[in-house]
Amino acid sequence: MPSQQAMTNIFLIPPNLNHKERFAAFWEYLLENTPDLGQDLVDFLAQRSGKPSSTFIKAVGYPFLSPDVQPDFILKCQDFDIICDHRLESELSKHSLDAYFILAKFQTKPTYVVVISNSYCLIESEILGSDAAKRYYLQPLDYVNSSMPYFCWQDIYALVSQKRSHLAHEFAEYMHFMDMQPWQHSMWGQLFLNPDVATNFSQQWNLTIEHLQELGISCKHSGYSALEIIYPLPWLQLLYMYVSRSVQHNDLQSVSPFLVATIWIKGDETEQIRSFQRISDHFTLPENKDITVEIRASLADGLWMMKTGIRPKLAATYYTSLDRVVSVDLEQMQKNLLEFTKSIFVHAQNIST
Repeated sequence: MPSQQAMTNIFLIPPNLNHKERFAAFWEYLLENTPDLGQDLVDFLAQRSGKPSSTFIKAVGYPFLSPDVQPDFILKCQDFDIICDHRLESELSKHSLDAYFILAKFQTKPTYVVVISNSYCLIESEILGSDAAKRYYLQPLDYVNSSMPYFCWQDIYALVSQKRSHLAHEFAEYMHFMDMQPWQHSMWGQLFLNPDVATNFSQQWNLTIEHLQELGISCKHSGYSALEIIYPLPWLQLLYMYVSRSVQHNDLQSVSPFLVATIWIKGDETEQIRSFQRISDHFTLPENKDITVEIRASLADGLWMMKTGIRPKLAATYYTSLDRVVSVDLEQMQKNLLEFTKSIFVHAQNIST
């Protein structure tokens, strides 16, 4: 039976927690108050890993198991415990998993380790192939020997959103705010989670790259799915194109996820920087009227004018809904990316002249 201990008072959670600590505190509170969700979570992690499940007892955020290692979370069960490493943004380092394996080894009860990630998570093959990993690490069996040997928050989101309790519903909204909701796209839905999907997306920039190279403009792939365009215009030092689930501007008609392009202007090009101040505009692509592009001035805006030097300054950002750009028709998708890029050049040139 789940523990009947007194529940944490959510209103007494310290106000100075960082976002990861706050998430763990809220997550613990939800599972303590919704023990059947805790059982669903344990069943999900165990069954996806090919292990027998166990009765969920309680969840503890930032448990003290060792003076040297601080886990984010632990699920305590009747037959075993599960140490949870929460990845909300950062990538995983080799040390953290090794340390968790050692921690699991010296627990009195059988203990496993899981990684739950919200983005690409790089785990070296020698770690996954180690004896310690085979003994203590739980990973989805359907992703073994693939680029995703870890669990994803979007799968947990599905468990939470299925619950009918008011508390679970509000936590699902919180997870949505944390960009943990699934992106419902048949081909590109795991773009932010699976490096293989991201690499495939990166290849769809090829038509754009060919076009730019024909114009003598230097460009290159960046990271998993971004594109850097270097000095496409004499005053424009960098046009950086990437995908994102969340953005800083909150007055957009475009919806998440986004295709984003940032304008970085040479620091001494004050007239061009000034031309983008307080800009708020939108336009549709000439070749695809279904794609609307919005432009917003940098949140720093006028502050750039008070800073001297030649370092590039973020003057403005272009946004559009990624749903409108991607497609299972790769030829059409490459055309959309190219038209998005060309339209930004035209718009930026018109603004600065």
